[in-house]
Amino acid sequence: MTAVTPTRYRWRLGRANRTIRTVVLTILVVFFLAQIVDTGDFWIRVASVAGFVCSLAVLRVIVGAVLIVRDDGLRIQKVWPPRRDIPWYRILSVDVVPGFWHLEIELNSGERIELPPVADLEALYRDIERHRTALDA
Repeated sequence: MTAVTPTRYRWRLGRANRTIRTVVLTILVVFFLAQIVDTGDFWIRVASVAGFVCSLAVLRVIVGAVLIVRDDGLRIQKVWPPRRDIPWYRILSVDVVPGFWHLEIELNSGERIELPPVADLEALYRDIERHRTALDA
């Protein structure tokens, strides 16, 4: 198999929805950062650090890639930083769930994993099928 640059897929959100969420989370990051720097009670600083970290993590999920198709497998990053890597040989089948318009993959072990909805569902399906069926050749 030839080396290909990873394809990244973002969550399916409208432009306005993504922009509003990004602005709100950026405001929260700045607010929590100001509370951390400001001299105050110890517990307020601890809560602000927790809020700062959570806001950054959610901001990364909203702006960044939630699925990455790589040569060695599929990386699922629904929440960040935890992620799950699934090698291509473990994927038995891929199904499109009509109505919800997301993909569900079935592993060789029988486990079914629901992938998050992405902006370009058709391209993701083609990429997964291409990599999965290339193992049979």
